Amino acid sequence: MGESFDGRVTWDQKGNMQSAEPICVERLLPQPKSFRRGKGRFTMSPETRVEIEVDDSRVGRAFERWRSRIRAFAGPSLANSIKLTLDASINKSPDSYRLKVQPQEITIIGGSPAGCFYGLKTLAQLTNFADGAIASCTIEDWPDFSRRGLLHDVTRGKVPKIATLKNLVDRLAALKINQLQLNIEHAFCFAFDPQICDEQHGLTTGEVQQLDAYCQERFITLIPAIATLGHMGYILSMPQYCHLSELAPGKTWSEMTWPERARGLTLNCSDPASATLVENIVSDIAAAFSSPIINICGDEPHDLGKSKSWENASAPKPTQAYIRHLNRLHEVCSRNGKQMQLWSDVVVNHPEYWCDLPKDATILHWGYDDKANYKATHRLVHAGFDTYVCPGTSGWKRILSAISLAERNIQTFASIGLESGASGLLNTDWGDHGHFNPMSCSWHGITFGAACAWNASQPAGREFDRAMSAQTISADRSDNSVLEGLDYLRAMDQIAGASETWRLLWMPMTTAKADTAVPDAENLKALQELARKAGDWWASPGMELCADEMDAREISLACRFLEIFGDKMLLTHSKACVRPRESNQRDEWADRMRVACEDYAICWRERNKESGLNDILFALQNVEGEMRSEMRNIAV
Repeated sequence: MGESFDGRVTWDQKGNMQSAEPICVERLLPQPKSFRRGKGRFTMSPETRVEIEVDDSRVGRAFERWRSRIRAFAGPSLANSIKLTLDASINKSPDSYRLKVQPQEITIIGGSPAGCFYGLKTLAQLTNFADGAIASCTIEDWPDFSRRGLLHDVTRGKVPKIATLKNLVDRLAALKINQLQLNIEHAFCFAFDPQICDEQHGLTTGEVQQLDAYCQERFITLIPAIATLGHMGYILSMPQYCHLSELAPGKTWSEMTWPERARGLTLNCSDPASATLVENIVSDIAAAFSSPIINICGDEPHDLGKSKSWENASAPKPTQAYIRHLNRLHEVCSRNGKQMQLWSDVVVNHPEYWCDLPKDATILHWGYDDKANYKATHRLVHAGFDTYVCPGTSGWKRILSAISLAERNIQTFASIGLESGASGLLNTDWGDHGHFNPMSCSWHGITFGAACAWNASQPAGREFDRAMSAQTISADRSDNSVLEGLDYLRAMDQIAGASETWRLLWMPMTTAKADTAVPDAENLKALQELARKAGDWWASPGMELCADEMDAREISLACRFLEIFGDKMLLTHSKACVRPRESNQRDEWADRMRVACEDYAICWRERNKESGLNDILFALQNVEGEMRSEMRNIAV
C-alpha cells in the first residue's frame, strides 16, 4: 500500500513525454483495499475509444463529467480504449470495483452500476486533468460498510442554498458516500401549516425534489431526519401547538437562548393530538423525499414524563409511552411506504423494551467524544437490529473543529462498527448554537468520516492530511502546498479539543469567567499567534486554486474570529495578562471586529439563505459591546 507510482506527466512540443511527479497510493481517498503498480501510462486522447456496457445511464453521464474536466489533450494522438462493464461476482459487495490502467487500455469492472461509478471516482483521483495522463496500476476495492452517510444540520440556524447542497453532494460522491441526511426540526415549508416556516428560513418541497434528483444521479440517497418527539422547541413554542409540549414553553422561540433551543421542547406523546401533529409532519416530509427511509430521530426527549398527564397512576411509564410513540410512528412511516430509523440514546439504556421495538427499524448509535458508549454497538447488532455507528465532526459550538477529537471518535466507531457487523457509518455535522461553524471548517471531519466508512483502516493524522490536501482541497494540483494550511489547523486543535470556542465567545463574560474550559493566558496568546499566521496563509494569493474558493475564505475568517476569541478570553484573566488598552487600540480592535462581522455575513449569504444570520450578528454585536466596556474599565 505504501508503494509510489508516477501519475503526473508533461509533454514537450514534439509530443515527447517529460519527467513525472511521483504520486503515492496513500493520497487516494478513501484508500483502496488492494493496489498493484504497473508499468507505463495511459494518456487520454481524442481518438480514445470508449465502451460503456452498463445498463444505467448515470454511469455514462458520470464518465462524460470526468472526461470534460480534462482541460486539453496535450499529448500525441493515441489509439487506446476505456471500457466499463459489470460483473456481479467480483466481490460480495455490489459497490465493489476493479480498476486496471494499462498504457493501451483502462477497464473498470463494477459489481453493480454503483461499483462502476466508484471506480470512476478513483480514476478521477489518478488523473492529471491538465493532460489526461494516468499511471498504470490495478486496484481492487470494496467498502467496509454498505451504507456510508453524512448527516448535515439544516435547521439550527443555517439553511444552505440549493447550490451549496449540490456542491456538498458532488464532494460526497467523490468520496463514495451513498447517503445524505438532512436534519430538519422545523426548517421545511410544511404544507399542513405554512406558518411554521417560509422559504427564507427553510427548504421548500421543490428544492428538496431538485436536490433529491441530483443525489440520485450520483448514487446517493437523500434521507430526511425529522424531529418527532424531542428537539421540537420551535414548533411547540408556537401558539397553535404549545399545548402539546410536555412542559409549558415559558418563552417564545426568539426569547430562548441557544442552549435552550438546542435542548428543545418535548412532545407530550400521551396526548392524541400529538399523534396528529407528527403524522402531518411525516406525511409532508414523505411526499417531498423519494427515499424509502425516514429518520424519525426520537432522541433526547428531556422532559418525557414530567407533565401532569403522567401523574395518573394508570398512565404508562415514560419509557413505555416512548415505545408506543415509536410504534405509532412506525405505522405512519409504513403507510407512507417508508422504513424507520431512530437515534439510540433512549433505547440503548432500556434493553427490556427492545422486544417491543419495530423489528425492521434501524438504530443509529451515536456518541461524539471519548466517553461515548462505543461497546453498545455489539449489543444492538447482537440483538438483531440493523445498526449504524454515528460519530461526529466535532465542529458545532466551535469556531474551528476539534480535528483530533473527531478523528478518534470516527476511527473508534468505524473499528467497532466493522467488528460488530454494523451495516452503516453515518457521520454527523451538527449546528448547535446558531450554526456559526462554516461547512469548510467541518470538511476535515467529513472527509475522514467518508474515508473510514469505506475503509475502516484509513490512517489518521498527517498521512490523512496529505491525501486530503491532494484530493479534496487542492483539486488538480500536483503539489502539497495545502498541507501547510492543514498543519496550522492541527496546531490550533489543542484549544478546539478542550474548549467550545464559539460558545465561550458568544456567552456573557461573567459566565465565561466561571467556565473551567477557558484556556490559560499562555495558551491563548499562542493560539492568537497561530490564528494570525493561519488566517494570513488561507487568505494568501493562490488559494483561489482550491477546489472551492469559499473554503479558503471561510477558514481564514474563522482564524480571525479565533483571534477575537483570544482577546475576549484574555479579558477573563487578570489585568496583568491583558495588553494595554488605549483608546486607539480599542478602536483598532473594534474595526477588526466590525470587518470580521461584515465578512462573515458575506460568506454566510454566499452559501446560505438568510435564515439565522441575524441571530449570529446580534450575538457578535453583544460581544463587541461587552468587550468595549471591559477594555474601558481596564484602561481606567
